[in-house]
Amino acid sequence: MKLPKPKTWSLGRADDEFSLWIRARDGKCMRCGKPRSEDNPLTCSHFWNRQHKGTRFDPENNDAVCWMPCHKYYWEKEKQGDYRDFKMKQLGAERYAALELRARRTYKEYDAILDCMKLLSGQS
Repeated sequence: MKLPKPKTWSLGRADDEFSLWIRARDGKCMRCGKPRSEDNPLTCSHFWNRQHKGTRFDPENNDAVCWMPCHKYYWEKEKQGDYRDFKMKQLGAERYAALELRARRTYKEYDAILDCMKLLSGQS
């Protein structure tokens, strides 16, 4: 007898829930240090972009940052510049290399969503 797949979130819901979790985890812009506030809403920045399913919901790949200017004008345009330097310092060379391998592997969207659900429910 085949077991039914567990009920999963949509990709959009997983993105929303994970983004909230990252912003709560960091509580401030990881680039400039400015705290989250009404005047400074934070966004969830993906170092390896969201098309990489293996790191889409990976806490090591994501950081809370100010939307303007830190995300839009700096880190999004400097993935192989300042943002990469930050990730190397944050993770160290070994963990950065492991993150890159996870980003470059083939990974199913369904599995990424399940990983996100486990992480946010404390099962990871």
